[in-house]
Amino acid sequence: MARGKTIILVTGNQQKAVEIERAVSSYGITLTHRAVDVTEIQAQTLEEVILNKVEQAFALVKQPVLVDDTGIFFRGYDHFPGVYCRFVAMNLGFKGLLRLIEPGQAAYFSSFIAFKARAKQPPVLFNGKCFGTLTKKLHGPIKQKMPYDNFFIPNGDTRTFAEMGVADKQKYDHRSKAVKKFAKYYAKNYF
Repeated sequence: MARGKTIILVTGNQQKAVEIERAVSSYGITLTHRAVDVTEIQAQTLEEVILNKVEQAFALVKQPVLVDDTGIFFRGYDHFPGVYCRFVAMNLGFKGLLRLIEPGQAAYFSSFIAFKARAKQPPVLFNGKCFGTLTKKLHGPIKQKMPYDNFFIPNGDTRTFAEMGVADKQKYDHRSKAVKKFAKYYAKNYF
């Protein structure tokens, strides 16, 4: 791979793409966003899911790819909603989600970024976590594609992610932490 070559960011979520592109831009990394259909396997861990997704994405675009997967974990539940957070949100909606939690309940987001540069090279994983608490009331503009943002408050702040702009959210954000780890790795190994 040529040094500093454009990487294909594979996601169907435009808001996610904006957050990731913003996080890597200060490192001089150029991403091209592409919505490519990859099958999300059912697995117990985010690592299993992301490794499968990045291999599928690379096979489809045949260029260096970056893929993201995130889960949220509520204290008091074993690995839940975890890798099933999208499925749970789609099926329960906000009312059902809010019935699962107690005000002030601890929770954390975990994001993995997977990068695959070449066909015969294994993917590299980067993880970021954000710890916080849950509120029993929705705050900020409703985010259908990122519903947990409406009731998750990161440690160190009093606002939910939905109440923050992108720049404020990235100060705490799990995805930003994973993306920054990737950006440092990429800058060291590819520039």
